[in-house]
Amino acid sequence: MPAQVEDDPALALFRTLSDPVRLRLLRELPEDPSAAETSVSDLARRLSVSDTVASQHLRVLSAAGLVGHRRNGRTTCYYLKPAALAAARQALAQELPQMFAVEARLSRLSARNQLIGKVVEIRRGEVSTEVGIDVGGHIVTAVITTASADRLELAVGDVAAAIFRAHDVIVQK
Repeated sequence: MPAQVEDDPALALFRTLSDPVRLRLLRELPEDPSAAETSVSDLARRLSVSDTVASQHLRVLSAAGLVGHRRNGRTTCYYLKPAALAAARQALAQELPQMFAVEARLSRLSARNQLIGKVVEIRRGEVSTEVGIDVGGHIVTAVITTASADRLELAVGDVAAAIFRAHDVIVQK
């Protein structure tokens, strides 16, 4: 794995949280270590997985610093670390908008992928809307969600751009 990926804390957090078993474990664990401790066997039984599977996932969560554990003889009991979870939530809240902002900027990188024209036809459905845009005498038709058409306040006669991305056509006003 490239070093820049290994060193990125946000990617490490996404990788840690990407498994459904780990997410379910986080929901089952008590936040307070002084509360009733939860053993691996108890967690495994609640999630209908083997002790080994629960143990492996708990080790990943522990290595990420999201959970703590205490040994009680041969039994290991786990609990959430509230401060670590709060930091993870904050990291995700900062990282996710930036990740999707990159996607939003991609459609504005070049005019070569945009055709400007006049909206000549709008056929609204409950879920999707077909938008016909006259671009130099050629009609480009795109299917977008009706919610998107409403947000754009599209009307026949509006000037709009048909944006082409790989296999998609997006309408922008």
